[in-house]
Amino acid sequence: MSSRNDAKSPTDSSIEYSNAAVSHVETAAFSCLSRESLAAEIKPTNGVPINGVPATDVRPTTAAIVPAFNEAGRITNVLKALAQAPLVDEIIVVTDGCTDTTADEARGFMARLANGEVLRPDKSVCGSKMRVFELPQNLGKGGAMTYAALRTDADVLLFLDADLIGLRTTQVDELLEPAVQLDADKRADMVLGLFGSARGGLLGILLSWVHRHWPATTGQRAIRREVFLAVPDLTSSRYGVETAMSRYVAIWKLRVAHTALDDVTHPMKEEKIGVLRGLWRRMGMYNQIGGYLMVDTFKNYASEKRRRENSQMRERFGDRS
Repeated sequence: MSSRNDAKSPTDSSIEYSNAAVSHVETAAFSCLSRESLAAEIKPTNGVPINGVPATDVRPTTAAIVPAFNEAGRITNVLKALAQAPLVDEIIVVTDGCTDTTADEARGFMARLANGEVLRPDKSVCGSKMRVFELPQNLGKGGAMTYAALRTDADVLLFLDADLIGLRTTQVDELLEPAVQLDADKRADMVLGLFGSARGGLLGILLSWVHRHWPATTGQRAIRREVFLAVPDLTSSRYGVETAMSRYVAIWKLRVAHTALDDVTHPMKEEKIGVLRGLWRRMGMYNQIGGYLMVDTFKNYASEKRRRENSQMRERFGDRS
């Protein structure tokens, strides 16, 4: 679907370590993709076939996806934790119409990773592949995540926010482990990471409580790629994307696991861009989540086609609740 100009990395391996400049035309076309168009791009993979029960004789492959909007100064710590995690096979960063140096920082880390300069705690060289995609205009979180998901054949996708504080490599693997079990009967279709820390005074405490008791909105989660790409309206969901995933995993009666991310948090919007702008941005985020829920609820109620599709998805994915 795309025509990409991949810049050669320091290792001269533009396949494994690449930076892609995305055109405005491609980005605009992508934002209009229908659910049917997304489904047409899903390809069978070696760990989780497109239909039927996941294979049990091979560990599913993984790709960590980090959508980022103006996260300069914060994204590198997240990328380091991902690169050091043994269960992460590939890292994909999508900068979503950034106006700061987020893409430059991601490219700099990618260069160090390609040169063997990023080491695990045991001093071994990190072997993860990495790619960076720069979107020239903002698609929203859901669009950026979907853009990345369509550019990997990994069986399991790990989505992480780009501004996490305190994320440890062991926690990355703990998020992935339930989704990559060799025994398909024990494998989770989605794993939710729950914050255990609070910051930002009373509002921060409230938000941390919401994260723990209403995990549907968490941005830290692993999910089967084919399940993610089957969720309706991904490219237009924006901040409603996490709610969309949780909603349809529940509707399709799939298996969900949880893991605690103790001592992990992220800066509040009010801290990053100021109180007034942060509150305005927060209200916009809640508006997008609420808007998605209202429209999607109406579609599920009014559309016989949607109800039929949901029944087909439950059958396709095996009703593993």
